[in-house]
Amino acid sequence: MSSKSYNKTSIMTKILFNLLSVLLISALLFSCGGDENDTDDAINASPEISNALSDLMLDEGFESTTVNLAAVFSDSDGDDLNYSATSSPSSVVTVSISGSMLTITEAGTGNALVTVTANDGNGGSTSDEFAVAVSESDPEPTVCANDNSTNQDNTMCDNTPSVANQYEESIVGQIRQISTNRVPDHDYGNQVANLGITGLTSTTVMYEIDATPELAASTTSIVDEAFMPAYDFGIALNGVPIDPAPGTPFIFENTETGEYNWDWVFEPTNNRNEVGLDCNNAHLQPDMMAGTGLIHYHGDMQVYADDLLAGLGTGSTVPTDPVQVGWAVDGFPIFYKYGPDGNDGLAALTPSYQVKEGERPGDGVSEPCGEYNGKYTNDYEFVDGSGDLDECNGISRSVTINNAETGGMETFDYFYVVTDEFPVISRCLSGTPSEDFRKGGM
Repeated sequence: MSSKSYNKTSIMTKILFNLLSVLLISALLFSCGGDENDTDDAINASPEISNALSDLMLDEGFESTTVNLAAVFSDSDGDDLNYSATSSPSSVVTVSISGSMLTITEAGTGNALVTVTANDGNGGSTSDEFAVAVSESDPEPTVCANDNSTNQDNTMCDNTPSVANQYEESIVGQIRQISTNRVPDHDYGNQVANLGITGLTSTTVMYEIDATPELAASTTSIVDEAFMPAYDFGIALNGVPIDPAPGTPFIFENTETGEYNWDWVFEPTNNRNEVGLDCNNAHLQPDMMAGTGLIHYHGDMQVYADDLLAGLGTGSTVPTDPVQVGWAVDGFPIFYKYGPDGNDGLAALTPSYQVKEGERPGDGVSEPCGEYNGKYTNDYEFVDGSGDLDECNGISRSVTINNAETGGMETFDYFYVVTDEFPVISRCLSGTPSEDFRKGGM
């Protein structure tokens, strides 16, 4: 054998030997599960969300609350988890972590987003987030110490005038002249004896009002800017003034100083006992003659209405024609509850006022607190169109009356109505008031 042949054989033998070695080593590694390209042991599983965090609705004043994060996240590798959290905005709530406990602390009201992150320490992390809403709490209900009671109790008319009623009416040019001794033609009561009134005053007076009234460009309140009585509203056909606005002492008093708050005058017909109204919603007020008083109507003059038409005041009789009870001081007529319906018929006409909703803004000291309930005139508000009548409890509608005093027919294009509900008697005038009815006192 040549040396050249030997060398080829030797080289081939070495190649085969090396190849068999490699195959043997690979087989051994495969049989033992080893693989130089196997990287499963080097991959870390990130934490997972097991139970997602729920949004929180909290009320102002909760101070702080906690959430356990241990059940929120899990880790398939069994790694211990560390937690961190942030809140935005922090002006609503702040957050802190202790172990697996998340503490949410109150900072203000509004909405915030809280983000919680779980970290396994091996490069894996997962986050969850939830909303936190902190609502303003309802204020504690205040207890009003003011007397907020009302009463519409029927009261007595147990006095008969000792002087006969006098009432005369005439028209001179465009002026209606009324002469009266202001003594009613019915019994009366004296429920305000605390004012020292022991008897009824008789005093002859002459009033003048417009016999051909017209609507003014704006209305005139019967109280002044300080809510003190400024005008009578009208005069009844028996000569008794119709004067619904109360004066002292029927006003809310400051509980510390005793000063009157004229923004809050009692509504007379809802405080009949306190204001001292009799069966006609009338009472006596002091005049210059010691020990006696003049009478005026504050509300529904039911007994007087019954005298004009039996059953009218009590509601058992529905009139067939409008029943006039007096004249407003601007010259327009005043009818009792019923008036022309605009279709050649007669109807009970309704006011357009309602009791306000909610609580009065007062502190109970300088002004009254408690629920609006009609105790005060200021408890009511005008709601245009909610009834038949305007803000002055009147209506622009033609009406003709047969005036027995002047012996003629008179037609007006506007009139007022005494109603069952507030204001009962108007607190403003749609025409121009006569200065004869301007008030200087109670």
